Amino acid sequence: MRLRSSKIGRIISSIGSDNLKLLILHEGRSGLHQFEIPGRRALKLLLAAVVMTPLLLYLGAQLLLETAHSHRVAKLRRDNAALYVLVQDFEQRIGTLEREISVLSDMDEDLRAHANLPSIPDEIRQVGIGGSMEEISTNMDYLLPTSDRGLAALTTKLDALARELKLEQISYEQLRDTIKDDLARLRRTPSIAPIKSGHYSSRFGQRRHPYSRKREFHHGLDITADTGTRVHATADGKILTTRFDRNLGLYIKIDHGNGFKTLYGHLRTFEVEPGQLVKRGELIGRSGNTGRSTAPHLHYEVRHYNRPQNPANYF
Repeated sequence: MRLRSSKIGRIISSIGSDNLKLLILHEGRSGLHQFEIPGRRALKLLLAAVVMTPLLLYLGAQLLLETAHSHRVAKLRRDNAALYVLVQDFEQRIGTLEREISVLSDMDEDLRAHANLPSIPDEIRQVGIGGSMEEISTNMDYLLPTSDRGLAALTTKLDALARELKLEQISYEQLRDTIKDDLARLRRTPSIAPIKSGHYSSRFGQRRHPYSRKREFHHGLDITADTGTRVHATADGKILTTRFDRNLGLYIKIDHGNGFKTLYGHLRTFEVEPGQLVKRGELIGRSGNTGRSTAPHLHYEVRHYNRPQNPANYF
């Protein structure tokens, strides 16, 4: 160990002696130039280089880091500005959706009134909307330029809109089913005239029978029509009977459901058969003058749970 220390000391002393010189050669236009630096000065320059090199490297690294940081900050600011514009756009679109859903809610209430359905209670609508909006902050709200905006608030609004849309969807399905049932019920309810033209020769109620001349109750409506006039079903239904009766002649009876039945008498021909399903307005026969009839006409009856109804009320 002592031998090694003494050897290092001799090397240093020899470097620091005047016998050691640093020779620098420089070739220029005028020729080769030579510069000599004494040993002690060369040592000092070497030591200065050893000390300054890490410092310069450190300062250079710091400058590079600061430059990269400045570029990153500038990019974050641009992204922040873009985020702000995006949030503004979302808020405008959410506002538009809220107004449109409000219009849908008003239309829903109007349709419910026409469909004889109860209104949706305010409590239910509030549950669907989600109640009052509470201020919620997230760990990303600092990205927004102002503190009066929150990303979580936008999420809460979107969730509320989703629940409100779901509520409107459920209400629409209920309205659709109700209206479909109503339409089906309406189609099964006598509501048109069985003959497109003609006038009433004998109305519903008390009358003098054309044969017996006695006062009696007329359960239907007689409509004058030329022989062969098209007779139509006045509602959707099922053909119950196509028969001949001494008084009614050839007649058809239709069951429409919901307690409604209709009868068409004094026909010349049938265009349907028992068990057949017919639609409102469909041809079922042709008028004639069969049975106890004084002239070509159609005898038409409407019964509800077997109680005679005035057919004129169902045109």
